[in-house]
Amino acid sequence: MKKTAIFGLFIALVFGLMGLGLPIQAQAAPSATSANQTYTVVVGAEKVSHGITVQAYFPATLHIHVGDTVLWKQNSHEIHTVTFLAGAALPELLVPVPNGPAGALMLNPQVAFPTAPADGLYDGTTYANSGVMSTDPGQPNQFSLTFTQAGTYEYVCVVHGVDMSGKIVVEDTSTSIPIPSLVSARANVQMHKMLKRGMVVWSKGKSQIKPPQKNADGTTTYFVTVGYHQGKFDIMYFYPKQLTVHQGDTVQWDFSAMNMAPHTITFLNGAEEPELFTAVPQPDGPPLLVINPDVALPQNTDQPLTRTGIYNSGLIDPAAPHSFALKIGNVTGTINYLCLLHDASGMVGSLVVMP
Repeated sequence: MKKTAIFGLFIALVFGLMGLGLPIQAQAAPSATSANQTYTVVVGAEKVSHGITVQAYFPATLHIHVGDTVLWKQNSHEIHTVTFLAGAALPELLVPVPNGPAGALMLNPQVAFPTAPADGLYDGTTYANSGVMSTDPGQPNQFSLTFTQAGTYEYVCVVHGVDMSGKIVVEDTSTSIPIPSLVSARANVQMHKMLKRGMVVWSKGKSQIKPPQKNADGTTTYFVTVGYHQGKFDIMYFYPKQLTVHQGDTVQWDFSAMNMAPHTITFLNGAEEPELFTAVPQPDGPPLLVINPDVALPQNTDQPLTRTGIYNSGLIDPAAPHSFALKIGNVTGTINYLCLLHDASGMVGSLVVMP
């Protein structure tokens, strides 16, 4: 996903929010004693070559002492949040644009931007949020809190819901717990085990490909399966990644019944990849991050595919089974396409068109 320009706004906004006196990403306060330590939690995992993304925190449950700091580090192109709800309801990721056109959506500011105690000291009683994190340039990729009260504090990724959740167990200093380096080593082993299991899930997605169908006019309809999901695994992949077709044939992209993520099928034909969000300035506070219509809305879907212009399915919600089809026009050679949301995660494909 091309996010660099819009999420570069986060950098400028951090300084702007500081000037407004609003809470921003928490920074660990100085250690009260030499015993205070910093533990790292890895956020997500991926294998881009196969579009495998793991929606999990490593470790999912972390034991620390009062006064210790937890540092969450983003580890995938897929966006995530670290969000402590403190008893509040899970906020919506997307909300209607105030006074906007019917159906226009934007990132919920409560989710998009960091919210945490300015001094980084967290007692578990208030909403705290990393903002949207990714490994893409210009986007926040870490978040930290220092825990001041013993107790168990659960958190969640707003993007992926309760299926991606974690827990911080804050112990009294008299309780023995593993040191940070040991915790990280164990988490790394678990992460690699999950990625290995992801290959099994990827193979299940491959089994969903439908065979070509001969049409009465002598052409053929070919099928591509869009994505796959199982448990904590989202497979950002087009099955098959490359498909050989002929002029006049039809290609139909079917969303797998086991797909949980929105996607696009987009042929850019050399055009610049559009930003996912457009920033609408506000007189007070950060801008509204509105879903770009060039991403959300279909383009040229009723025209045969050629090398001229952008062909885009628009943003397809996986809530119900969906298909998208294009007829191959007067063109030959390789034509590349992608999902505008997940191309950096490995969701790219191509058609090889024969005369």
